[in-house]
Amino acid sequence: MTAAASPPSGQRIVLLDPVVANQIAAGEVVERPASVVKELVENALDSGATRVTIRLEDGGKLLVRVTDNGCGMSPADARLAFARHATSKLVSAEDLQSIATFGFRGEALASILAVARVSLSTRRLQDDVGVRLTGAGSVDLDQGPVGCATGTDIAVEELFFNVPARLKFLRTASTETGRVLDFVETLALGRRDLHLTLWVGTKKVLDFPPDNDDMSRAHAVLGGGIAKRLYAVAGQGEYAVKGLLSEPSLFHSGAGQLRILVNDRPISDRTLQQAVLQSYGTLLERGKYPIGILWLQCPAGSVDVNVHPAKSEVRFASQANVFGAVVHAIRDMLSHTPWIRDHLPSRSVYSTADGAAPEQTSAIHQSAFGAVLQSAYGAGPRQQSGAINGSWPLSPTQASAPSGAKSALAPVAPLPVNPYPPLPLAEPAVGQWAGLRYVGQVANCYLVCQDTTAMVIIDQHAAHERVLFERFVVALRTGALPTQALLIPLAVPLSPAEVAAITDESELVHRLGFDITAAGPRLVRVLAHAALLREADVAAQVRELAASLLAGGRGQAVETRIERHAATLACHAAFRGGDVLHLPDVQHLLAQMDGVDLAAYCPHGRPVWTRVKFDDIGRWFGRP
Repeated sequence: MTAAASPPSGQRIVLLDPVVANQIAAGEVVERPASVVKELVENALDSGATRVTIRLEDGGKLLVRVTDNGCGMSPADARLAFARHATSKLVSAEDLQSIATFGFRGEALASILAVARVSLSTRRLQDDVGVRLTGAGSVDLDQGPVGCATGTDIAVEELFFNVPARLKFLRTASTETGRVLDFVETLALGRRDLHLTLWVGTKKVLDFPPDNDDMSRAHAVLGGGIAKRLYAVAGQGEYAVKGLLSEPSLFHSGAGQLRILVNDRPISDRTLQQAVLQSYGTLLERGKYPIGILWLQCPAGSVDVNVHPAKSEVRFASQANVFGAVVHAIRDMLSHTPWIRDHLPSRSVYSTADGAAPEQTSAIHQSAFGAVLQSAYGAGPRQQSGAINGSWPLSPTQASAPSGAKSALAPVAPLPVNPYPPLPLAEPAVGQWAGLRYVGQVANCYLVCQDTTAMVIIDQHAAHERVLFERFVVALRTGALPTQALLIPLAVPLSPAEVAAITDESELVHRLGFDITAAGPRLVRVLAHAALLREADVAAQVRELAASLLAGGRGQAVETRIERHAATLACHAAFRGGDVLHLPDVQHLLAQMDGVDLAAYCPHGRPVWTRVKFDDIGRWFGRP
């Protein structure tokens, strides 16, 4: 039998010092000032508070102060609240199965005290005076009487003063403030019964009085421009689903603007995010999410909130049922919204495979069909060539077909006629795209060319995107992209954290060809944009840029960051699927492709072109 390995000389197992243990726990619970705000506000809500005021200095690094009008605490309870695993929410393990409160783990105050200077004043209604406790970096608290209002006031100063390594990971004051604004706004959307106020320095930046109307609160939090493009989601059953979600043309890169609350608790849950994406289907591009809020009410015992130290994740007893409830509710909303009906073809364009009238098809079927149309034809705010008022003209065959005739469930658009003759045939050298003979455009998306031995099919968007990417990268490495000033500044709504990211990264934003200034906590004003970017795409590109900047990457090499943003910018500036290209456009693109190392892929990894030999085509048709 082999002896167990013994520890190195002089080492033995010991209990951690309480101060060290609390700092380790703080690493799980207290990540940044927004984490402190979240924990303190949740404690305030559990105390029955209806009014909560938050104050920040230097993004919360210097001061986070939360004042509430809750029930307050006795002197003994106030001191005990700073002990680890002290809570008023749980008694037995069975209580974990039916948690209805926000704070329950009993770690927040002990963890905050371990990495900051803390002072707490609190008083119950029945007490003549309150109690004040102060401490810093340990559990040794000074205590004394204090005159204060009913409720609790807690100030957290000099966060991470004793953990300088953690302090280095914090971002600028504007970015940290933006994260707090995001939390407060999400809470305001979920808890309309609260009066929430946020002060930054001496300025009141958020003030949400109680409001019992979902849309009214959404208007106050998100702004009228976004709120008027939200649609109500409602679904009843074992899991009650309610929400306000945006039309597909109003989207966000990533799930940062899709707020989800489970039993009024703000969470980040991949299952629910994917349920939303599956509901929208191809109405949204990959990586895009609708803007809005989704509430989910679950029965007691059907959701476990004790799976993450910061309580930001949950686990469902029946994940499939939750997923299905969300998808059903959102698809029902999609089937009744005008921006779906406007994109459905008229009755004379299609009939069902079994001859049933179109109105007999289910709402979900229509929703799915609308998504197919959106994907196939790009129907949306930007009118596609050949479309009239969002409807495709009938082909002569369709126009003359009797109403009861069976046909495939899809509209047929007339093929565009290329008014230009093909380019003369030439034997191109490898990589000499301009020497190809241009045959025509297929589906307003693919360019068909040929050389002496093969047919060459080019994805017009992927090819143009690669060309622009190469040009952007070269220009960005040597300076800034050329800009185009807007005659009328464009206002683009963003999240507070994204506004802060745009402001903090002003030098990189300028190099990308943008002149952007903050116009409020949730709004930026675009004065100029990259010259090659279509004006119609500026708002979407600014939103995507803000989301990318917020995601981080400051520690990466400058070249890496430049390439990432250049790829995004090139995607927005390139020809799109659905754009009709005429001969001069194609000639110019092919000539530009000659100066680029296509490497067979666009910057996002999709193929640019494919080549099919005439011999292979001949074999398809059985030719010798």
